Amino acid sequence: MKLPKFETYAASYCTRCARELRRYWYFCPDCGKKQTWGDTNGVTGCECYYCGWIVSDSFSYCPWCGKDISDEASSDVPLKKPRGFLFHARCSYGSCRGGMQFPMHHCPWCGRVNYWDYEGEFEGTCPHCEGGVDDMMDYCPWCGGDATGQDLMQPAIKRVRGLLRRVRVPDWGFRILVRPGVSGVDPRYPKIVEIDGYYLVDRRHQIAWPAMVGLLTHELGHSFLYHHWRFARSRRFRRAFGDVDKAYRGVDESWVSFRKRTLSKTPVNHVTAYASKHPLEDFAETFRFYVIRRGRLKDLLAEIGRHGKGVIVYEKFLTLHAYLQEVRRRQREKQ
Repeated sequence: MKLPKFETYAASYCTRCARELRRYWYFCPDCGKKQTWGDTNGVTGCECYYCGWIVSDSFSYCPWCGKDISDEASSDVPLKKPRGFLFHARCSYGSCRGGMQFPMHHCPWCGRVNYWDYEGEFEGTCPHCEGGVDDMMDYCPWCGGDATGQDLMQPAIKRVRGLLRRVRVPDWGFRILVRPGVSGVDPRYPKIVEIDGYYLVDRRHQIAWPAMVGLLTHELGHSFLYHHWRFARSRRFRRAFGDVDKAYRGVDESWVSFRKRTLSKTPVNHVTAYASKHPLEDFAETFRFYVIRRGRLKDLLAEIGRHGKGVIVYEKFLTLHAYLQEVRRRQREKQ
């Protein structure tokens, strides 16, 4: 069912953190406090006995918790808009078709679960309940779960953050989100790193944690470069990785093994075959190997020699290493 315009709802505030809330949010997106929307203004004169939320005396079921609240005052036929409620959609079940107000989870007339289409109204969907969430929400306002989805891959995130600290990569405030679709980073929002929930929610296609660490590190390489975009335009970057404005190579269906921790023998001028697709991918793969190897240039350069890599691969790691040193130096000067 399509969502109505949010302007129809008066805003309220969380009693714990004072965050502005949309009416009928189940949880506060900032602190996760469970909300109760009772009939404080005496609009309907009724509240659900089980959850304490506002209901109509004509309802047969509580639209918020789904409990049976029918009594002699309940309407025998589904109504479109009882007193105190708005009409936004009809129940999706043909035998009912009663009126519903967003964001009722249950039909107040037949008790069946209904689903709303959140596309276009929110920046993403919750990986736990598929409700609409925004990128900066910590908790899902519908189910109260982790809106970022980081709880689904906590071991991998902990490992990656530990590696970044060990390599002393300056923190740029990145935020990891589990979202449906392709993993990646939008250049317009360089701090937002999206990971495809397909690899986490669907157990049939889950990938091992070492592979997830590699995927996260690769996407963080994109995020780091987009955040330091001036570096991508510098002469030393173009000399080592190439021009970022060049077109991507043809997309194929080959799987990228992010679990692999050793350099590939071909092609000789890139750390992996996937890195040869574009300078952006080349940097992300170089960043991945640099971080996973804890920035140990001596070991990396020795492996490059054993695999017969070209001199340009040496320069890529040295360029990244030198730029990280420069960023750390600038941060110290600001302090």
